Amino acid sequence: MKFFPSQLPTLAIACILLVCSAHGQDASGCKDSPLLPRFPGSVISECHEKAFDGYDFTLTVDKKNITKRIEGTFLSISYNWPRATATKTQVVHLLNSALHKAGYTFDYDSGDYGDFTVHSGKTWIMVEVSGGGGYKQTIVVDKQLPQSISAKAASDVTGGASTQTTATSNPKDATGCKDSTLISRYPDSIIASCTDKAFDAYDFTITVNNKQTTKRIEGIMHQNEYNWPRDIASKTQVVHNLNNAFKAAGYTFDYDSGEYGDFTVHMGKTWIMEEVSGGGGYKQTIVMEKGMTQVVVANAAALSGGLNGNGHVVVNGILFDTGKTDVKPESGPALDEVAKLLKANPKLRVYVVGHTDNVGALAGNMDLSKRRAASVVQTLTTKYSVPATQLDAIGDGPSAPVSSNDTEDGRALNRRVELVKQ
Repeated sequence: MKFFPSQLPTLAIACILLVCSAHGQDASGCKDSPLLPRFPGSVISECHEKAFDGYDFTLTVDKKNITKRIEGTFLSISYNWPRATATKTQVVHLLNSALHKAGYTFDYDSGDYGDFTVHSGKTWIMVEVSGGGGYKQTIVVDKQLPQSISAKAASDVTGGASTQTTATSNPKDATGCKDSTLISRYPDSIIASCTDKAFDAYDFTITVNNKQTTKRIEGIMHQNEYNWPRDIASKTQVVHNLNNAFKAAGYTFDYDSGEYGDFTVHMGKTWIMEEVSGGGGYKQTIVMEKGMTQVVVANAAALSGGLNGNGHVVVNGILFDTGKTDVKPESGPALDEVAKLLKANPKLRVYVVGHTDNVGALAGNMDLSKRRAASVVQTLTTKYSVPATQLDAIGDGPSAPVSSNDTEDGRALNRRVELVKQ
């Protein structure tokens, strides 16, 4: 609904005299809304207009003041009213009376304090008048957000969860940076920086039993930092577009801060966190969960040197699944070197000692470490034909750590297999 002179007699006459739509002293590019003229003699100090944004309007429900968030076409205008010739009471009463006469519904009215909320259909207006000579007028026309971001389902089987960056890029993007194939960027955003790691970790924020905590995910990591177009978009627009895209693609939400702008989702082994700031940037972190590939394997000569010099040596590259005792196929290169050492030294006898971290019950870890050591011995004797007389299996559980169990890196070092010279 627009206001016409017949609806707003007092303000309208003043606007005719003062050219209400704009004033020579107004902030650049700012004009009155056609819905509500300014108080006579006021000057616009600033204005903000967005195709889509949200505002928390104050309402009175059952005699209690609450807020209701309205999202849509957004306009905010701040005025300085003429303190030399007018009072706060005049400003409040004149604006209030104009909206009453235009037929708006009053949802909140603080009286002479100077704040009130009205609406008509999907149009919401809040006026906030201060005694210091200013007042703010916020208008939101309720409408649905236009969706301009799309997400794809992650597929851990086909590799769709991969963080490959073969999607779109922009000439203004940081060198070598591209979008993830899983989620498009907010339109007209620019990638300020990016990070790609074959193996890294990130602490994702999640909600467990209504409490906020973190979950560390390790694997292939891709991270982009974007600058979104603040001149044409709002934080609300960016947050909701990203959020809705993941919902449409079927991701599970593990954390959602709402309008604050941070949320975590996952699908299968793919984890994504979006962190949107009001300053015009947002960070997107994607980790596809996977175990670290052991790339450093000691050779037979190094194993021999460790045994002769220290009496024991860690065998890097002997791998097990969590809580399991079967030696993984990827352990082949390490076992090749152990077998080579023992066959070259037929009189050498060693203990194969399994070690764990301190996660879980002591009895369970002691048993697990012993069974893992036995599994290594069995593999060496059956697959590599190492004489059983050269090997004995022992499990030390968590009793002989080589690093602190307070960190994941430390626990990873403590989960190991050693050879100890008999």
